[in-house]
Amino acid sequence: MLNNTERRGFAIPTAILVIVTLTIMVAGGFSLVSAERRSVADQKSQISAFRIAEQGLELFLVRRDSLLAGHPGFSHVPGATPDTAVIAMTGGVATVTLTRLRPVRGSQSGLYVARSRGVETVGAYAGTPQGVRTVAQYVLWEPAPMQVLAGWTALSGLQKNGGAGTLGGIDMCHDSASVAGVVVPVNPGYTGKVVAVGTPPVDSVAPDSVAIDWNGILNLGAITPTITMPGGSWPTAAMQASYADSNSTYYPIIRVNGNFVLPSSGRGMLIVTGTLTLNGSVGWKGVLLVGDDITSNGNNGIEGATLSGLNVKLGTYIPDPSTANGTKQYNYNSCEVAKSTTTMGALVTLRNTWVDNWVEY
Repeated sequence: MLNNTERRGFAIPTAILVIVTLTIMVAGGFSLVSAERRSVADQKSQISAFRIAEQGLELFLVRRDSLLAGHPGFSHVPGATPDTAVIAMTGGVATVTLTRLRPVRGSQSGLYVARSRGVETVGAYAGTPQGVRTVAQYVLWEPAPMQVLAGWTALSGLQKNGGAGTLGGIDMCHDSASVAGVVVPVNPGYTGKVVAVGTPPVDSVAPDSVAIDWNGILNLGAITPTITMPGGSWPTAAMQASYADSNSTYYPIIRVNGNFVLPSSGRGMLIVTGTLTLNGSVGWKGVLLVGDDITSNGNNGIEGATLSGLNVKLGTYIPDPSTANGTKQYNYNSCEVAKSTTTMGALVTLRNTWVDNWVEY
């Protein structure tokens, strides 16, 4: 007969085994859930970082000037030194850098790459690294287009006294087709010695066909000047150095309200609402936009494009004809025109160049 006191039980080991098994299964389940949550959080962070990077890139392309306020060249064509803007976004920050690949040369646009690195800084799953994505786009810096009909377009007529010099429409930059040497309305036209060269040397045009929004420039802020006079100071030293330095990138936009006598040589875009007088050997590289007439005395030299008598386009009165006395060299130069309008340009994206796998080291 068996002694029950000697029987060995198996219920407790079985219960322990079941508990251990269930514990392992529960732990495994929690581990799977945690891994799934972390995977989803990683994907969410990547998508959020991508959104931040793309929004930052788009904001930079349309608001570069304001985002780079205080930057040494924020109002000018992007230079050799990369422009960088840190843009705070909802949920993170985008760091956008614009790097030059090819500078502006004459009428050839500058080539740049804009890359945006988006980082998610909030909302990440605990223990998960910050999501980071980088997108990039190739862009062009396109100078503002300007219609050039002649080396000198005189909407109130032009009188040339003396047979020395050249009023030329042949591109001194050798980059664009020739234009007329002089363009004037039929009445009063061009009088005096014919020293014009171009295609044709002298041409006639109706003022309305000259595509310059003079009213917008004068009254609607179509062109934002770098310096306004009276009020601002004429940058004599800088302009003299700029005129002598063929590699200078200093091409300001100077607006003068009223009549003006050019005090020294310079370069850029000069907007004079009244009359402009040039004496002696002063010269200019770039664009002259003059409301009334120009009186040019002495051995003056202009390279770029000259437009006078633009107040005709306002329809209020007809200014006196411009006068060129002595030896003149008023010549069309497409490179100088492009440089003078460069600061009014904009970044234009190149199609099919956007990437979201830009490599960073």
